[in-house]
Amino acid sequence: MNALIEAARRLQSVLVRETAAARRASLAELTALSEEKQDALTALIALEPQEDTILAGATRAALRDMLAAAEENALVLSAVAGAMETVQDRLRQDLSAAADPGTYSEACGPRRALRHSLAATIDQTA
Repeated sequence: MNALIEAARRLQSVLVRETAAARRASLAELTALSEEKQDALTALIALEPQEDTILAGATRAALRDMLAAAEENALVLSAVAGAMETVQDRLRQDLSAAADPGTYSEACGPRRALRHSLAATIDQTA
């Protein structure tokens, strides 16, 4: 098998595994796979054929399959990134609201409500 086909299939394999890890929201696995993906991409780029080279059918198919996996990978990772940004924004808003001393009235008197104490603790550690 030619080296370009092997490199394309290696990258395709990493992309498929990374896409599956992204769907499972496995962040530790995504970190490891992103490094593996970079290595596979570097190997593929090093084997890039000359512009005037006509690619054989098997090589074209391997590259086509790898590009299809890359497209799906990009879509899934983009969706995961968007979801993580939404969670981050929501968490920031919730922590801000919980730590806001103006959220609690002075009607509680000398006894502090548990929620107020929790907000003060969150504010102190944030």
